[in-house]
Amino acid sequence: MTAHSFQCPTCGAPLMSSGSKALINCPYCHTSVVVPEALRQSPDAALWATLLFDRFVTNENNWLVRNQPSEHFARFSQTIADGRYRWEAEVSHVTSISTAWLTGYAVDDFHLRVSCKHIAGSKGGSSWGVLYRVQDNRNYYYFRMTDSQQYAVSVIETGSWRNIVEWTRSDTIRPYGVNQLEVIGREAQFSLLINGQLVQEVTDAGWGQGFVGVAIEGYIAGEQTAYDFLDFLLRARR
Repeated sequence: MTAHSFQCPTCGAPLMSSGSKALINCPYCHTSVVVPEALRQSPDAALWATLLFDRFVTNENNWLVRNQPSEHFARFSQTIADGRYRWEAEVSHVTSISTAWLTGYAVDDFHLRVSCKHIAGSKGGSSWGVLYRVQDNRNYYYFRMTDSQQYAVSVIETGSWRNIVEWTRSDTIRPYGVNQLEVIGREAQFSLLINGQLVQEVTDAGWGQGFVGVAIEGYIAGEQTAYDFLDFLLRARR
């Protein structure tokens, strides 16, 4: 594998890159540095097969739809119509979550991309995100964002939460606009993108395979919130 040299944009130190990794850590000033695209090995993910692309015109993929309260939400509904998967909720408890995933697609290496728009509620009072390597409702990874321009990544294991990336600000997030979250997973390595921009690369040796899906979270009891999921793309090795 060929290694390439370039300079750290913060301190000017020489750095070496190899493979397709897009983010490395400078050993001199300890900042995260994006590797110039021209120096990255072409990612094989570009050659993976599309397993699913859903624009939510109909519910042919059997997403969870319902209109009833839950343990965490005093009012909760999920509907699919007119090119959107709408979630509307009234938060009952601080840090409430609801999830939905597709059981027909268990993948190992994968590329997941989801677009969503926050249409009601305060900027920081709730979040939406993507689930990956889902085992069941107590075991999965969760990459999420708020319209207050914060994102975080957690792993939930037997119902207990562990943060892989603490809440972090990113100007790539468009408050109350259409935002896109993206995950490229290769074994235990995950590239995380917001609106096409790489924000983190993380390694976590959890489950080697799992389902993918979406979720919302509420943080303020009594707040009314709503989200429109607009499309859902899943690609994977065959």
